[in-house]
Amino acid sequence: MTERLWLPSALAQVLVQHARAAAPQEACGIIAGQGEQAQRVIPVANSATDPTHFYRMDDRELTQVLFTLEQEHLTLLGFYHSHPAGDPIPSPTDIREAHYLRTPYLIVGLRHAEPRLAAWEINHGDVLPVELVVGDTPPPPIENHTLSPAQRMAVIVSLILAFMVVIAISLALLPPAPPIP
Repeated sequence: MTERLWLPSALAQVLVQHARAAAPQEACGIIAGQGEQAQRVIPVANSATDPTHFYRMDDRELTQVLFTLEQEHLTLLGFYHSHPAGDPIPSPTDIREAHYLRTPYLIVGLRHAEPRLAAWEINHGDVLPVELVVGDTPPPPIENHTLSPAQRMAVIVSLILAFMVVIAISLALLPPAPPIP
């Protein structure tokens, strides 16, 4: 799961400006960077048949942007789109059309006087909030007290091996069986 997305203030303003300029249609694009820090926001044309209510990134433009990111040694950190008359909450269509697992989807909600931004991870219909940090100061490191799947597997394998060693030593220490007459 993506725990956090750090969006510097200038990039947040670029997102909001793109969303306002595209209204009443939905704006959309890519967020790129390294680690959890966004370094670029790249608008992509909305090619949806009804761009006032939905978004679909233009396939050719999206492909070109992804190649450009690779050439610039940047990582795809997430996608963004706007809800010109709504809140930054994924719609049923957003949830159904989210095909990039473990990738944040940032939504710019323009319903209120002050735009609102929120990020979500959408995996097979499950919607989880992603901490969105907007500002120019790096956020403090995330303290992760949970084990990764690989660490959990290593613990389980170690426990099984330790159990097998204890059984082997116990069997070796048993006295020999008495002879059967």
